[in-house]
Amino acid sequence: MHKLLIADDEAIIRKGLKSVLDWGSLDIEVVGEAEDGEIALTLIEKLRPDIVLLDICMPFLNGLELVKKIKDIDENFIIIIITGFDEFEYMHEALKLKVFDYLLKPINKKNLMDIILKALQELTKDKEKKSYITWANRQLTENIDSIRENFFNNLVNANSNETNIKKEMNFLRINLSSNIGIVIIKVIEKLNSEVISKKWDITLLSFAIKNMVYELLQNLQPVFAFTDTENNVVAIVNLSNKNEWVKVGTLIEEKVFKYLHYTVVTEQRSITDGVIKIKRVYDYMIKEINKKTEFKPVVLLAIKFINNNYYKNELSLEMVAKNFCLSSSYLSKLIKTGTGLSFIDYVTSIRIKKAISIMDDPTVKIYEVAELVGYSNQHYFCKAFKKVTGLSPTEYRSG
Repeated sequence: MHKLLIADDEAIIRKGLKSVLDWGSLDIEVVGEAEDGEIALTLIEKLRPDIVLLDICMPFLNGLELVKKIKDIDENFIIIIITGFDEFEYMHEALKLKVFDYLLKPINKKNLMDIILKALQELTKDKEKKSYITWANRQLTENIDSIRENFFNNLVNANSNETNIKKEMNFLRINLSSNIGIVIIKVIEKLNSEVISKKWDITLLSFAIKNMVYELLQNLQPVFAFTDTENNVVAIVNLSNKNEWVKVGTLIEEKVFKYLHYTVVTEQRSITDGVIKIKRVYDYMIKEINKKTEFKPVVLLAIKFINNNYYKNELSLEMVAKNFCLSSSYLSKLIKTGTGLSFIDYVTSIRIKKAISIMDDPTVKIYEVAELVGYSNQHYFCKAFKKVTGLSPTEYRSG
């Protein structure tokens, strides 16, 4: 039942309004009466009526002042002003305050009934709107993961402007900073085709990898993982810990192989200019990760071994060759054919990429960066860095 409050300083008008209509038949209950503005405000705060019949001129707190205070409490109160011809100048101000309607004294029963019926229609619309919003919010909450997944797929597959992206992110409660990390995980089908056909389909496998990613990256919250149109799992995180981030790809590859028994390769990058760069960086990463899948299986496995052990100072061609029971010369030829780089150049390129990612954190000193990517000698690291980038680490960081 809807609630009605009558506020008028004349008792006879209050009594007349209370009795002029059969309120109960309209599903309305008169929950209170007020003889001045202050009493009316107190009752409105306490009773929260749906409809307020309000005299525009009352003692202590006049109708206009009361309307302002009511609107501060709740914009959705339906306020119907009662006014006389001599008070009509106040109506312009009342209408500016967005009152629902007004009644002229003496009050005509038919006019009152028409306005009340109109108010009930508005209350019905408002109720339906609130019900829809409640339903929509429930649907959003229940399906937030799939809706976010669609958002990120659209983000990496279509050009959107920054304003629209940020609006959607706010709506979906995606809280990414300007420092973002992206990692793409790709299942190497040529190394897993038999396992996939017997144990999993690719959808279930992607789901399992996403769950593992959420668990592994829980220290880099928030984490948003989705499956792209090529069935790669993509994770996007806030980069709060650069040192931890640099080993994420290796950790994912190891854990997926250990617990799911699948060989995957990863490609990861960091972005310092926010979400607007995600598509461009993603496109580049997809090209790079797809190149890896074209390698011969033995080259793929060798490269994975290098990527997982790049930070070890003792990493060498002989060490990798021994791990795969190959001769050093044969492995060297395979890597050169597959990547276009010699073993040393490939290892150097991986180490420098990792170093660049770490150097985004200005608190990490150059000698610490060198040690983290496998160089015990800072001078040698600086020399290798300049060979790859054309700049010294200090010049790169200051630029």
